[in-house]
Amino acid sequence: MVAILLCTGLLTAVFGYYKFEDVLSSLVRSRYSFVVFTIKKNIEDRLNLGLALRQLRQIQETIELEKVRDDQILGIEIYDARGEVLFNTDRGGIGVSVPAKWLEPLAQPSSQPFSLMDDDMQLVGLPLVNNLGKVEGAVVLRFPSAFIDRELGPLLSRVAVELLAALGLFSVIALVASYVVLGSVGRRLRAMERTLATVLAEGGDAEPDPTDEGGFESRYAEFVAKTREAVEHIAESTQEVERLDRLA
Repeated sequence: MVAILLCTGLLTAVFGYYKFEDVLSSLVRSRYSFVVFTIKKNIEDRLNLGLALRQLRQIQETIELEKVRDDQILGIEIYDARGEVLFNTDRGGIGVSVPAKWLEPLAQPSSQPFSLMDDDMQLVGLPLVNNLGKVEGAVVLRFPSAFIDRELGPLLSRVAVELLAALGLFSVIALVASYVVLGSVGRRLRAMERTLATVLAEGGDAEPDPTDEGGFESRYAEFVAKTREAVEHIAESTQEVERLDRLA
């Protein structure tokens, strides 16, 4: 029973790990997607006033402030539809071209958030769309993939300790319950075996326990009596067959 409990707990822990990791990853992406959405809304409000994307100089200060607020943010970049970086928390990256795969989400008709994997970091981004529905570019936020592992480790350790404690407690309760239940059954079976052996060897009737409230002892006494009668009939039949053989 303990082995079954351990196997069940192990399988539950494995499936729980991957599920928990998926949920945590989604939460982290959602958190940074909100930061990206805030920047996107700020930029699009200005685009709708007729300003060009590269003219929004104050956006540089906005993204630098967002990076300072969270030390897990590796960088925030804003690039146009051609892939040229216009604003970057790392000012040395302004003017360079983004990888081709960063432009693929801009070709989609939807303005939903997108996420990308790039070496040891992850990206979440949103297209920048003006009031005419034209895609002007995108804003992306980079954060380390290891961040999820660092967050996941302590949480999983705490969950594992609590799971093992609960499993150990449940195992102890199960063992005690099994001992109580099976011990009572075992004692009753041994008593039944002794009673049956005594009745068959010495004859007489099985005496039921007068304190038995469930009627089990009485029914067992009836069973023993019928068993004894059957054994006696078999013995008499055997003797009769042997007598007939001798007469033949």
